Amino acid sequence: MADYDVIVIGAGVGGLSTAALCQKAGMKTLVIEQSNRIGGCCSTFEAEGFHFDVGASVVEAPQAFNELFKRLELNIDDYIPFYKVDPLYDYCDNTRGIRFAIPTSIEGTAEVIAQFSPEDAKAFIKFAKKYTPRIKALMNHFFFAPSQGFTDIIRLVRKYPGVIQALPMFLTTHQKIVARYFKNPDVLASMAFQSFYAGLPPDLCAGLYAIVGLVEHEGIFYPKNGGMIGIPNGIKKAFKEMGGELRLNSRAVRVIVDRGIARGVELWDGTEITSRNVVGAINAKKLYIDMIGREHIPWYVWRGINSMKLSMPCPMVYLGIDYEPPLRAHHTLTLTDPRVMNDYWSEYYLKGKLYEKDGEPEVMGLISWASKIDPRLAPEGKHVITHMGLAPYNLAGNDWDRHKQKWIDQAIKTIEKYIIPDLSKHVVYRDMATPKDLERMLLHPGGAVYGIQTDLSHMSVFRPANKSKCIENLYLAGASTNPGGGVCTVIAGGIITASLIEKYSK
Repeated sequence: MADYDVIVIGAGVGGLSTAALCQKAGMKTLVIEQSNRIGGCCSTFEAEGFHFDVGASVVEAPQAFNELFKRLELNIDDYIPFYKVDPLYDYCDNTRGIRFAIPTSIEGTAEVIAQFSPEDAKAFIKFAKKYTPRIKALMNHFFFAPSQGFTDIIRLVRKYPGVIQALPMFLTTHQKIVARYFKNPDVLASMAFQSFYAGLPPDLCAGLYAIVGLVEHEGIFYPKNGGMIGIPNGIKKAFKEMGGELRLNSRAVRVIVDRGIARGVELWDGTEITSRNVVGAINAKKLYIDMIGREHIPWYVWRGINSMKLSMPCPMVYLGIDYEPPLRAHHTLTLTDPRVMNDYWSEYYLKGKLYEKDGEPEVMGLISWASKIDPRLAPEGKHVITHMGLAPYNLAGNDWDRHKQKWIDQAIKTIEKYIIPDLSKHVVYRDMATPKDLERMLLHPGGAVYGIQTDLSHMSVFRPANKSKCIENLYLAGASTNPGGGVCTVIAGGIITASLIEKYSK
C-alpha cells in the first residue's frame, strides 16, 4: 500500500493549489519542498529589516483565486486578504519630461491616452470593447480547462461557443494586435511591454498577451499579509487545516517509475516515499530529464522535451532606501519603443550581450515599490524597491557571479537617469538575484521564472501536459504546464491538474 495518495514536488503556488484541492477531495497528500521557504517566485524574504518579494510583485485575474477557494469551500478573505492597487502603472522618463499614470478605469485610461493622441484614446475604447468579452470568456472557461489534446479544445468550443472568438489571438502576435489600434509611439510603448511578462518581445509573443493590459483593468492586487508570500501562506493554511502535510528542506531527486507508472519519489538522503500519484510542480524539463530519465521516456517525447525552450530569466535587484522615493505607483517603468524590445531580443539577448544605449550600459526593467501599499515591509521611515530586469542567462565573455555588483550599479544608474534622481545617495541595502542565483535558489534551469517559453509553439496543447502522456499517474503543475506562467495562471493550472487527478484516480 502506498504511503500517500498524492505527492507534490514543489511548494510554489501551483503545487500548493493542486495539493489543497487533492486533500479536499479526500486524498492523503504530501508536499515536499527543497528549500526552507514556500512560494517559489511568489515569495518574500527578509534582510536587515527589509522585506523583499523574490519575483512576482502583484496579481491580476482574481478569477483564479476565487475559483480555487470556491472549490475549497472557503472564504478567500480569511486566507488571502488583498489590497487593490491603483494606478496600475506610472510611466516616467525624466530625460524627456514625460510622466503619466494609468488608472484601473477604462474611461480614465482613455482620458490619459487622449493627452497624447485623441485618435488612440478612441481606439483604446474600441480595443477594450472588442477584447474584454473575449478575455472574460477565456478566464471563465479556457483558463480552467484541460488541454491534453485537440479533442479537449474541440470539446471546450462546443460547450462554450463564445470561446472561439478568442482563438485567433493564439494565431497572431502581440505586436500585430496593438499596432492595429495605437499609432502614437508613447501610447504604443505603454501597450507593448506586457509581452515580456511572457518572456518574449512583442513580435514573437502570442497575441493573447496583448490583452494582459485589459485583464489588469479588471483590477490588480497585492496581499496584505507580509508581501507576496501571503499568497502561498494562505493556500498552505487551507491545505494544512484539511490535514495536508508539508515538508520543507526535502529535495526530491528522482521520480520512482516502474513499468511506465509513477510510484513515488526518492529524496536527496535516499529516502523513498511511495504514492499512487506524483505531481511535478517544477520545471517540466528538469522533471523529465533530470528526475525521470531517458530510460523511461519514449524517444519522440524525449526529443520534444529537449526541444522546448526555456523562458527568459529575470534578474532581480533588491534595494532598501532611507526615504520615501518620488514615485507615484506600485509599478513604475520607462517607455520603450516596441522596435527596441524586438531589437533587444535579436541583437542582445540571443547573443548573450547586455543592453546598451548610445554606447552606455542600461538596465531595462520595471520598478516595484511594495512598501508604498504596505509600509510594514520596511523599517519605519524606510522603503523597499525591487527592480525586475531583462538579461540572458549565459553572458558572452562574462559570468553573473562576477558581474553581479556591476549590474546593481548599472540598475541604480539607469533608475536615476529616468525615474529617481539621486537614488544612490539613499540606498542603505542592496542585493540581487542573478539568473544563476535563481537557478540555484529555486532550481529553475537557466533561471527561467516562467518555465517554458510562451510563443505559439509552446502554448495550450503544445505545452507539457498537466497529465503526462507517457508515464501513468504522473502529473504536472506550475509555470511549465498549461495554461502557463504568472501567479494566477499557475493557480489555474493547479486547478486543472487537481481535477485530472481526481478524475483518473477514481
